[in-house]
Amino acid sequence: MRVIKYLNLMCKKALLLIFTVFAVGYSQAQYEDDAPRQSFDTTSVNKPPFFKAPGADNLIKGTEFMFSLSNGFIFGEISPFAGFKIAKPLMLGAGVNGAFYAGNGQGNSGFTYGGHGFLRLNLGEVAFLHAEMRAVNALLPGTGPLSSSERKWVTSPILGLGMAQSSGMRSWFLIGYASNTEYASTQPLGSIVYRIGLTF
Repeated sequence: MRVIKYLNLMCKKALLLIFTVFAVGYSQAQYEDDAPRQSFDTTSVNKPPFFKAPGADNLIKGTEFMFSLSNGFIFGEISPFAGFKIAKPLMLGAGVNGAFYAGNGQGNSGFTYGGHGFLRLNLGEVAFLHAEMRAVNALLPGTGPLSSSERKWVTSPILGLGMAQSSGMRSWFLIGYASNTEYASTQPLGSIVYRIGLTF
């Protein structure tokens, strides 16, 4: 009898211990579920900054070219450049330019060379505004009545609007206006300039 009573007492203590452990664990789980949880805005963490930090990822290399063949006049120009994204929609760049022309109505042919700097502002995924200062060394008519042609430097600001083929700006078409008349005389369409651009 004593053995049976002892076993009953031990079973009751064991059940009480199991129940106590279960109750403590359940209350702890309820506390964790009811506690407020902190949420992190991953969009703000992963959102790219407006201004770009210096780095190779912000460097853009490419070229623009132009070709015209009309009324016996041949003109071709190439303008390799390097640009840097200084802000999310803004790029600053510079490059060199060279052109060849032939058959301009007087049987002349020659070449021009120079450099340019530009600023480009994206208006959306594919459109952008383009402003640049371009300098060329070209053979131009002399100023005096008996003066022969002379080679000299001319510069012109150019304002334009461009349209990219896709949102990646891998290729685009640019049309602009050059305000310097001397520079315009070196172009096949005068003050109206156009170019096709590609990035490497």
